[in-house]
Amino acid sequence: MAETLTFENFEVTVVRSTRRKTAVIKVDLEGVSVRVPADLPLARIHELVAEKTTWIERKTAEAKRKRAGIAEQAEISATLTNGSQILVQGKRLSLRLCESGHMQVVQSADCLEIHAAADVLADTDQIRALVEQWLYRRAVEELNFCVNVYKQRVGAAPTKIQIKDYRARWGSCKPDGSIQLNWRLIHAPMHIMDYVVVHELCHLLEMNHSKRFWSEVERVEPQYKMKRQWLRDNGWQLSF
Repeated sequence: MAETLTFENFEVTVVRSTRRKTAVIKVDLEGVSVRVPADLPLARIHELVAEKTTWIERKTAEAKRKRAGIAEQAEISATLTNGSQILVQGKRLSLRLCESGHMQVVQSADCLEIHAAADVLADTDQIRALVEQWLYRRAVEELNFCVNVYKQRVGAAPTKIQIKDYRARWGSCKPDGSIQLNWRLIHAPMHIMDYVVVHELCHLLEMNHSKRFWSEVERVEPQYKMKRQWLRDNGWQLSF
């Protein structure tokens, strides 16, 4: 049965594990949790959490703002129309609906144009499908290009590149030498996409997150810590 600690401004879910040796507090969009050794007394857990109250309250406030932002994005995505904002490689493009007998999606300097018949333009679901298909194709092009550039610098080439529809990760690397990348990276600035690609390529050299792995990442991406933090802070915005 799950244990819960109640504080003045938040609740904490206690997750016990026989494999864990230390306590770790986590604050995310789902709430506050603390992962602890199986036999750690509840009173001691309460003390550990209480010591981090200020930090937890700051992080829960950030999570609340993120949840509000995610809800706003979902509302915008559900009601696509002229002027809706589409995030592409870190830049917001205005959606422009253009009646045409030839269906296509065209990007200009500051907008994304949907050319289609009037009945298609009147259907939000069809507009969304057209935009998402275009975004996915762009992601495939950009991510494959990025891998081809950075595999030379990393010194390792994947056996296969797959562009996936992940919800909770940006990429992965399998023991067979293949790498998987999240198509939603098309929303991120180019330097963030570069970091994720380098990260996964470096796993071809070190299939772990050891010091040697991070040394390989830093060799190619000296500012990887800043980019990693950017993803932690802003990754929730990379959705459509």
